[in-house]
Amino acid sequence: MTLTEPNLDGPATLVIAWRLGRNAHGRAIKAGGDVMSSLRRYASVALDKVRSAEGRRYDPNDEQDEECAYLETEREELLDTALLEKILQGASLQQATDDDLRKRSLALYALVVGDDPNRLTAFVRKGNPVQLAKKNLVTVFDQTLVRIERPLLAFDQFYDVIIYPNKVYVLNQKNFEALFKESEAVLAKTSEWASSLSQALPLSDQSVEWVAKRLRETSVMRRRVQSILKSDYLRHLTPDTLRAKMQERGLDPQELIEDGNLVINKETEKDVLLLLNEDLWTGDFSGEQYAASRKAKR
Repeated sequence: MTLTEPNLDGPATLVIAWRLGRNAHGRAIKAGGDVMSSLRRYASVALDKVRSAEGRRYDPNDEQDEECAYLETEREELLDTALLEKILQGASLQQATDDDLRKRSLALYALVVGDDPNRLTAFVRKGNPVQLAKKNLVTVFDQTLVRIERPLLAFDQFYDVIIYPNKVYVLNQKNFEALFKESEAVLAKTSEWASSLSQALPLSDQSVEWVAKRLRETSVMRRRVQSILKSDYLRHLTPDTLRAKMQERGLDPQELIEDGNLVINKETEKDVLLLLNEDLWTGDFSGEQYAASRKAKR
């Protein structure tokens, strides 16, 4: 893995961010000494992990396992663009106040490295460092905070996401998805995803409405639909192809296709989405049909 090295000894800003509904807010914390030295050191460890270990491409339908050190993707996968924008404002953000730290439910903190606004690298950690300090889980850095003496802040040794100008490395998939794919700002786009699915597949208006509703309600549905929309095979699916595969997997085409349209509702949702996302398979020896809840690729 060859990375364009950020200068970890150069300008860097400690950023916090939180959400209010669909909006994101951020502040910079003026810090130095042991705080920044430690955060830079943790960033160096995260980069070493990406350089030296094995990773693979991020897929919303794929599950990171212990053997996979990181997942690689593009910035387009950061669906909460409002949150991303706040992080990358870096040093241009207003300085955090005592009230910001005490009264906000912080979503993350980040070390933002660089002096070119278009070439920043962000090391992001999900969680509230103020809450961590209250729980006294890790070493507390309070002597080097220049403008804020209370409340105490605490940081652990890990980052969840490294955001480069044109690439993203995911070190913790669960935290990455919670930050950038599960917010109110992201859920506001679910109707667009349902519409995109209907443009690729024949769906009734009722099915489109059902998909949009369920996309807001369940992360499993969101992962599957995002994976389907990204698939290469989607544009090749026809009613005849779908009928043939339904019969092959023991499903009833008469129940799942009506007047040439796929039927997606409370009764059929599971079967249709499992089929479209290639989550149905047959046991090699028993011949029995199985369904995967989430896949780990090899």
